[in-house]
Amino acid sequence: MAKQVIGIGTAPNDGTGDTIRDGGDKANDNFDEIYALLGTGTVLTTGLSATSSVVTLAGPTITGVASFADGSNSAPSITNTGDTNTGIYFSAADEVAVTTGGTQRVRFTSSSATFSTAISSSGAYTGGGLMTTGGNIVIPDAGTIGSATTTGAMTIAANGNVTFSGAVAATGTVDLLVKNSAGTTLKTIKSFA
Repeated sequence: MAKQVIGIGTAPNDGTGDTIRDGGDKANDNFDEIYALLGTGTVLTTGLSATSSVVTLAGPTITGVASFADGSNSAPSITNTGDTNTGIYFSAADEVAVTTGGTQRVRFTSSSATFSTAISSSGAYTGGGLMTTGGNIVIPDAGTIGSATTTGAMTIAANGNVTFSGAVAATGTVDLLVKNSAGTTLKTIKSFA
């Protein structure tokens, strides 16, 4: 309902304004709408409810829980004005995801983080768990894994094959081992000291 204005005429008692009854009716209708949007219909609450409008707060401080709808990869629930297909949404129970351009880029669950795009890092990667990838892991020039370094790039393919494009230097012993699928060493083929 649009706001109803009580007509007061152009001069006192000129007969062009609303009657007292009409004015009271408009005032009641306005208050009914306010109470419906900011309360239960009969009582105001501390929360705001607006189904067809946007509440804008400049620099708010939230001391309690802010709850958002689930959203989706094309319409995240936490987004930026003017870029509504980029932001954060809740992809399933106990999950949160980040989307850019309407496409999910990373999804966090209680046990994993899944990236659907390239990972670029200017710092060190430190991981204590299993890292699984559907593509290659490329370590650039002067990359290091353990005590082995390369003067060229090293690529670890998704099938486990490792390719060096340059010389490999190791500061310790290099063992060529045969292992089973459980990781148990079955045989040492060669050790280089």
